[in-house]
Parts: sequence; C-alpha cells; structure tokens
Amino acid sequence: MSRMLVLTWDGAGNQVPMAALGAELAARGHEITVAGYASQLGRFVRHGFDFRTLPRADAGYPAEPPPEGWIPALVDSVWACPAHLDDVEDVLRDGGYSAVVADCLMFGALARLETSDVPTAVLVHSAPGALTPPGEPMEAMLLPAVNAVRERAGLQAVIRLWDAWAPFTTICASITELDPLDGKVPDAYPYVGPLFEHAAPSGMRLPWGAADPRPLVVASFSTGPAWDQESRIQRTLDAVAGLPYRAVVTTAHTDGAALRVPGNAVTRRWVPHGELLPGAAATVTHAGHGTVAASLAYGVPVVCLPNPAADQPALAARVAELGAGIALDGEAATPGEIAAAVRTVTEDPAYRTAAAALAARIATAPGVAAAADLIERPRPW
Repeated sequence: MSRMLVLTWDGAGNQVPMAALGAELAARGHEITVAGYASQLGRFVRHGFDFRTLPRADAGYPAEPPPEGWIPALVDSVWACPAHLDDVEDVLRDGGYSAVVADCLMFGALARLETSDVPTAVLVHSAPGALTPPGEPMEAMLLPAVNAVRERAGLQAVIRLWDAWAPFTTICASITELDPLDGKVPDAYPYVGPLFEHAAPSGMRLPWGAADPRPLVVASFSTGPAWDQESRIQRTLDAVAGLPYRAVVTTAHTDGAALRVPGNAVTRRWVPHGELLPGAAATVTHAGHGTVAASLAYGVPVVCLPNPAADQPALAARVAELGAGIALDGEAATPGEIAAAVRTVTEDPAYRTAAAALAARIATAPGVAAAADLIERPRPW
C-alpha cells in the first residue's frame, strides 16, 4: 500500500471531483491523506480519509466575508497563499507520500511542489478555458499574486496561469465540449470527463405521489460561501409558482425559513444530484461545473443564472451555445424570464436532444479510472 496526499480547499464544486478521485485511489489500495482547511474535515473523514489541516493557511482564512468580499480574500488565503509554501513543506516532510494530487487553483502549494521530488498531479475541477482563460479577469487578478509566491519559492514567473500546471501531470475533470477554449488548451492536459462523488442516500421523501404527471424542476445553486444565493433561489421559487410543474430547490447556506415557497415546490438544504436528476425535466442553476455536468450527464437541459465570476458565466454561455440550455442574467433575471426559460427548455425537444448528446459524450469519457491511472503512472519530469 502506498500513501497519497490530496491537497484541496473549501470552495464548492472543486471538492466533488477530488473526493471522487480519492475514493477511486483508496479502492485501489492506496492510503489517502487529505490536507486542507479545518472546515473540510467532516466531509473527507466521512469518506474514510485521514485529514490534516494546513495550519498557517487555515489561520489566515476569514471566518466571515471581509469588507471587500470573498473573491479578493481567497487570493491571499487560498489561490496564491504564501503560507502554503511552509504548510506543504511540513506535510511532505512528515508523510512519506508516493504521489500528490493538488487542486489547480492552489498555486502556492503548486510552487512548493514544483521544487519537490514527489510525483504530482494537478486536478482541474472545471473546464480550464472557463475557469482560468488567458487574458481574462480571473487571470489578471491572480497572476501578480501567483508570481509573487513563485518568486518566494525561487521559481520563475509564469505568463499564463495554465503555465503553472505545466511541470505536472494535469487532469481536466470535464469534456472538451464544455470548454469554450476547446482546441486552445495545451494538449498535455487531458480531459477525463466529470468526476462524480458518491453520496449517501438523503432519505428525502417528496410530498407528491409517484403518479404525479407534472414535470419536475430541480433548482441547485452554489454551495460555496463566495456568493449569497438567496435572490436566485427566491426568484426561481417565484418563477415555478405559476407553472404546472413540481420543483425541488436546494438552499445550501441560505436560510430557508426566510423564503416564500409556493405549494408546488419544496426546499431542502441539500439533496444528492443522483436522487433527483434522473426524473427531472429541467435544472435551474448558478452554472457551476458540478451541477451543469451532473444535469447534462442525465440528459437534463439547464437554465443558467450564473454568478458574475469564476467559470460560471463562461459555462452558462457555452451550454446555451451547445443548445442544451438557456443562459440568463443571474443577477437580474426576473421570475417571469426564468419561468419562460424553464418552459422553453422543457417544451422544445431540441434542448433535451442536445442535452442527451452531451450525456452520451460524458458516458463515454475515460472517467475516474483514467484519472487514477494517470496518478499511479504520472508523467515523468
């Protein structure tokens, strides 16, 4: 049995593919240690993994949103975190690991790993052309901080964020069809398809009988702390109130008690995608990669209300371009506009046909087994 280290952080959809990959490696007989932030401990211990906190980085992680908001705070505390240089050094010194898998946005950790002799893989948890497109605002915000950390590690500056992945085996947990920059991502970064985390049954019971003929709408928004999703949730509830559909809306961090819930809808904190999507007619979502990929894997068309950052606007636009959904202005779309979009994607068969084509593509992607193969047999330096 070999020991493998997984480096991750408490975002949202980034943890799903990492947990799926860790589970596959554990099933192959490897001992998995996850290192990250204290808030992640429960999630990964439930999978049976050992867990180590990155103490210096965790101490600098804000307990609540700072005045400038979560996105700037994540630059220093996660994405280009100087504390990762020492934290990762300590973990490697104590561990005797045969391989490391690191989240693609932990550029401080990657800088330390670049100076290590431990074989390392980078897991890109979304389509790279949506998550970190060259020359776009995400890169402009991050690149100076990333290069400052690299300088502290004695490394040369990079011109693109993608270049920080180049020394490693890099695995993209998506399909090329979902990447708006398909064909422009380096060939050395293979796409293995979405990686889905196994989830224990929720025990949820819906208030409708099995024979209820009304189409089911699933609404799922970000589970991360960076955005307040209450407005999107409420506008979606108001939208389905006037439709002859049923709806299940997950609320995550939002206080469900403050929501106005119509009689044809129910709210739950969280429900595994696999319990709802097989019977769904449409998904309304913030357009995070995890929910988009899960919906499309079941051939369910999507209505996108993206938050104005990360990969969400690009993924929403890409889904619309592929004909598998409709992209709305997530900040401003009215209940009427959301209702009209839901009707369109459920009543026009072209949307389900396009979603079904992507489902077939996801089903034939190499998947988690191929990702684990790459980690067990990493690209030589």
